[in-house]
Amino acid sequence: MEARGPDSCGGGDAARGAEGRPAPEARVHFRVTRFIMEELSRGGAGAEAFPSAVILAGFLLGVKLGMQSIPIATACTIYHKFFCEIELDAYDPYLVAMSSLYLAGKVEEQHLRTRDIINVSNRYFHPGSEPLELDSRFWALRDSIVQCELLMLRVLRFQVSFQHPHKVPAGESATISTGMNLSVFDPESAPTEPSRTCGYLLHYLISLKNWLNRYSWQRTPVSVTAWALLRDSYHGGLCLRFRAQHIAVAVIHLALQAYGVEVPAEAEAEKPWWQVFSDDLTQPIIDNIVSDLIQIYTMDTEIP
Repeated sequence: MEARGPDSCGGGDAARGAEGRPAPEARVHFRVTRFIMEELSRGGAGAEAFPSAVILAGFLLGVKLGMQSIPIATACTIYHKFFCEIELDAYDPYLVAMSSLYLAGKVEEQHLRTRDIINVSNRYFHPGSEPLELDSRFWALRDSIVQCELLMLRVLRFQVSFQHPHKVPAGESATISTGMNLSVFDPESAPTEPSRTCGYLLHYLISLKNWLNRYSWQRTPVSVTAWALLRDSYHGGLCLRFRAQHIAVAVIHLALQAYGVEVPAEAEAEKPWWQVFSDDLTQPIIDNIVSDLIQIYTMDTEIP
């Protein structure tokens, strides 16, 4: 078991091979995190940003598993962090992904049965197959997931709780009446009661909505796009390389640029709109986050 340095933590130059193409390890991590999100989640509104990632054979089982956005984000972060510490070829990345889901369910209090994880994963690798019998093969897989979970906890020194751009910071509560429920990967769902499951992204989007005129906000899907970008960012190692606040601002910044929307009076303002949200955020940081996001979408076009 060989430890790795900080430069191997996914994203940035470490994720690029020769001629700027994605490095082999980055490609593997992309496939595995796509497996985590598309096969074992509810399948939300961000899916249109990755049309090739929608795997029809396992979609219904993924819906039944019903993981919400925070556990999925935690699972992806655990996965990426583990392979920052361990060489990729030391362990089967898909086994690590299954154990990451199992552990994330415990961390975020959305517990999953190992049997469900095994059956959904089996359907992913063998489309159309029946659920596994409770035989020696099943129990061997279950023991592998549990043992891998214990290994991951030791490697990560039991530090498996993370701050996500769409999660309420520890010790804080937020009660905001909103038209979006960011507790699932679906930015178009509308709760009837004020939501307490909001984090930096939702706070920033609500402020931005108040700054823009109503017509500009209604005719451009800035919030949906920002949410899809955030969701897709977990295919890479952005969650480890950048602060949650910075990622939240960067995906909004990219969404605004994509639709050519300008924040009113920005030219006359003392500082950029995004610095109002985070004083220590700089343009180079935003550029680096956007660059890593573009690299993720480049991999999606190159990986079947």
